[in-house]
Amino acid sequence: MTEFTIVAKASEIPPGERKRIELNGERVSIFNIDGEYFAIYDTCPHKKTAPLIRGMLNGVGVKCPNHGYRFDLKTGKCDRGERWNTKIFPVKVEDDNILLGPPIPCEN
Repeated sequence: MTEFTIVAKASEIPPGERKRIELNGERVSIFNIDGEYFAIYDTCPHKKTAPLIRGMLNGVGVKCPNHGYRFDLKTGKCDRGERWNTKIFPVKVEDDNILLGPPIPCEN
């Protein structure tokens, strides 16, 4: 059974907005796209410095603010090749609570 942790309130992240949290020592960005929540490892794997929280949303993806690599928020896949894929986190919303499960590595 997957263990989920309460990390934020849904009311804190209106549609089109985002929030960074820390979960087990990792920075994670949570995005609300049209009422659907997505969570992704916050640091771009390209240079390991750029925070994806500052990236521009592009559909159900986020573009790295430094070099424009795009990451699919549903899968963690990068548009520049699988070596740059990143982790995503399963998201559940119960009442007003956002819960995250353990990270899921991107499947190639």
